[in-house]
Amino acid sequence: MSVMFLAMALTRYFSSARPQFHENTLTYSQRAHAVNIVGPITVSEGNLISVTAEPVHFLNPVFQFWIELPGGSYESSGPYSAHTHFTFTATSPGTFHIKVFAREANAPSNENLSQRRLYEVVSSSIPVKITPTTHYPIQLTANEPLVRSGQAITLTASMSNPTPIGDFFELVDTTTGQIVYRTNDVNTFSYRQTFNDSQRFVAEVVNSPSPGSSPLMESEPLIIDWSTKPIGTNQGHANQAGQTVSISYPAAATVGTPVTLTAVPKGFQHPVYQFWILPPNGSYESSGSYQSSPTFTFTPTIPGSWQVMVYARPQSAPSHETPAQQAVYEAKSNTHFVTVTSP
Repeated sequence: MSVMFLAMALTRYFSSARPQFHENTLTYSQRAHAVNIVGPITVSEGNLISVTAEPVHFLNPVFQFWIELPGGSYESSGPYSAHTHFTFTATSPGTFHIKVFAREANAPSNENLSQRRLYEVVSSSIPVKITPTTHYPIQLTANEPLVRSGQAITLTASMSNPTPIGDFFELVDTTTGQIVYRTNDVNTFSYRQTFNDSQRFVAEVVNSPSPGSSPLMESEPLIIDWSTKPIGTNQGHANQAGQTVSISYPAAATVGTPVTLTAVPKGFQHPVYQFWILPPNGSYESSGSYQSSPTFTFTPTIPGSWQVMVYARPQSAPSHETPAQQAVYEAKSNTHFVTVTSP
């Protein structure tokens, strides 16, 4: 009998006890399972919507996607399967809310409620707006719709013909009501902005330069989502698996004397680290690429308060992750201060 079939047989036999997987001795919650879902922000009516499940700490996960239709009814992708992608057609305008459930392939197939809590996790729900194909003559896009606080991205507005003479082609921040960019006699423009929080934009053509003018035509609203905490804030954060990291540091040091920082992870099995320091009146400096060593040593060159912090993530995390993946895998310590005095 294979190991897999033996595990399933033992699970059925001890159904009255707290179920555990045969692969190791950790329970589901102890392995800090999680699942994230990634998908588009907007899709034109009649086009395909493709979403992807990103499991955390699973051994052999299976997935079931659920869609809440604009009218409030629900549809699923069918029985649990090992496919991480699910694709369906946007049949009508409105907002579809999509989430994914995940569990191990050898979890009980007809589990009771207590077993479901043990084996099953669910992602947050992501909204996908379905837009009418003919109602938006202006296209507004972002080169990265999910950003980190303090990250600059480029917004691009385009339409088939140049702005009519005497009219204005502008970008409006509807979160604040401010016109952030205006031009004319063009059919496309790009605008670069740094974001610190979620913001909502619309590109429009108006025949008056005054704010609040009724648009002659406009784009579909574009929402820029703020993803993870920025470098430099005092507040630390856990990743979506609940893993955290803190930093051990000396409260005081002297100029010219090496200072050693130590990362203290919690919940990680094979973490790697990246340390950051901020000299007084300087700019942030890092320890370089993520490394397995939990310590980092630097030598302060001037007196004052030096800020120190550390990021941690699993060694198996993607090396060039997207902002959405950073929120899944990356944890950050609080920011602390080392007071450096002259020798």
